Parts: sequence; C-alpha cells; structure tokens
Amino acid sequence: MRERREPVNPAVLEDLRRRLQEARGRLLAVVTRTEEELATLEAHQPGGPMEDVDRESVTGVLSRLDGRERHELDEIYAAQARLETGTFGVCERCGQPIELARLRAIPATRHCLACQSRLEARP
Repeated sequence: MRERREPVNPAVLEDLRRRLQEARGRLLAVVTRTEEELATLEAHQPGGPMEDVDRESVTGVLSRLDGRERHELDEIYAAQARLETGTFGVCERCGQPIELARLRAIPATRHCLACQSRLEARP
C-alpha cells in the first residue's frame, strides 16, 4: 500500500475548481454547437442518394462527438460535486490521494495513476 499524502492545499483546490469551470464552459459551448449542427442536418431536405450518405456520415460523427463530450461534461460535474463534498483528489478505488500532477493534468479524474492503469489493463 502506498503512503498517505497530505490533502491538496486550498489554493491548489481553487485553481483546480477554476479549471473545471472553464472546461465546463468550453464543453457546454461545443455541445450546444453540435446540437445545433445536428438539428440543421436533420432539418435538411433529402437530396440525391450520395448527398444523404454524406449527411448521415457527418450526423453519425457529430452524434459520437456529442456523446463523448457529454460524458466529459458529466465527469466535470462529478468532480465539482467531489470538490463540494470534500472528496475531490481522493482515488475512488483505493482511497489514497491522487497525485497533484495528475489532478492538474486531468482535474476531473476519479482514480490515481496506479488504479487507472489497472482499470485500463483489464480485459
């Protein structure tokens, strides 16, 4: 078992809170644009067969992006909730503090690097 580290200091937490808010704002803007683009494509009158195939392809890509961005947005909201409850920066799997460098790189992370590596190695 790894040694316990000190909790993240308040100034660093405030910086991470700001980063999460900025990321949330950027993602909300992207999701809104994506939804508008999808609505525009769906409202498009059917054209020739090749045009419909292209539109369906683009719609599929935008839908997948929208899903990924929504997931990332959900992770940001969850991280913000952890900030409010005082559990931010603690690995959900092992209960140890998440390394500060990892939190700075991925503020919405739920796991320390060791646990994340184990989760990704699972078949």
